[in-house]
Amino acid sequence: MRKFILKLLLLFIAFAAHAQKGQLVIQKGSTLNYTLYLHGQQVAFELKVKHLQDSLVLDWKMRNTTSGTYVILHQALLKADKLNFVQPEANRVYVLPSDQTFFMISKSAFNHMLQYKNFVYDNTVYQLDTNRHLPATNLSNSEAWNTLHVIAQNETTELWILNNPDFPLICRIKGNPLGIDMILNTIK
Repeated sequence: MRKFILKLLLLFIAFAAHAQKGQLVIQKGSTLNYTLYLHGQQVAFELKVKHLQDSLVLDWKMRNTTSGTYVILHQALLKADKLNFVQPEANRVYVLPSDQTFFMISKSAFNHMLQYKNFVYDNTVYQLDTNRHLPATNLSNSEAWNTLHVIAQNETTELWILNNPDFPLICRIKGNPLGIDMILNTIK
């Protein structure tokens, strides 16, 4: 009986470890490395999480030469309905308006997506893709994490959003009519 209980306990521990393997936690100090595709050009873009209390502070670097800071206000993290695509300016702290996020959607948009299978951002309706199974987005070290795929209605844009209600990070944009696509390569 002891052996059975021990085996059962080990099985539960292994299952819990496997379930957490795909769970991605982004915290202060996390570094997100993207590739941006800007009108046919490819650019390395790095975001580092500097602050997560009240507001979100992201330091950015482009091509490891130019840098600056984005601040996403607490109100925006909760209820924004627009993405900011303004080209970053070197050595500038850019505080986004309370209705805008950067490289993520708001918690209210994410929760709406889970509940109603859609959300509105930038006056565009994004529909959760539940019709086909897509593989999860992959990190460069081949570990997968859980993303949700959404498709813009009446437009070409597709987003892959981290399935994390606390940090609904956009991991990939494809078909953006502004000509700015991106993919997350690594998280450190």
